[in-house]
Amino acid sequence: MDTIKKFTGKADIYNKYRPNYPQVYINYLVSSNNLTSDKTIADIGSGTGVLTQQLLEKNLKVIAVEPDNDMRSIAEKRLNNNPNFVSINGTAENTGLRNESIDLITIGQAFHWFDKIKFKNELYCTFRTPANIGQ
Repeated sequence: MDTIKKFTGKADIYNKYRPNYPQVYINYLVSSNNLTSDKTIADIGSGTGVLTQQLLEKNLKVIAVEPDNDMRSIAEKRLNNNPNFVSINGTAENTGLRNESIDLITIGQAFHWFDKIKFKNELYCTFRTPANIGQ
């Protein structure tokens, strides 16, 4: 099965039952990465925007990258009123992100769907400091 279509028709259920991430984790993520309102985060495989919303609540700029139209639509309905929110129809391997535009990448629950080598190659140029990409 095409992993992009795996969630088609399931977005409402996903949105209703997917829990938030622990606030202590969100706080740790922000403080350990020195995230401030001038930083831009790419939330890859953002789904209905659970993690995206929690990052937006910290006054961060978040680009949500999601390939599934249903999931992305729910996130957009929930978050489009936030000026720090940008939604992109893209995959982990073809994000559509500009070169040197991202300070941090987050992935909530989607990493196991990614082609890891293509994903790493895709994101290498998007970081403002490419040397920070994990091994």
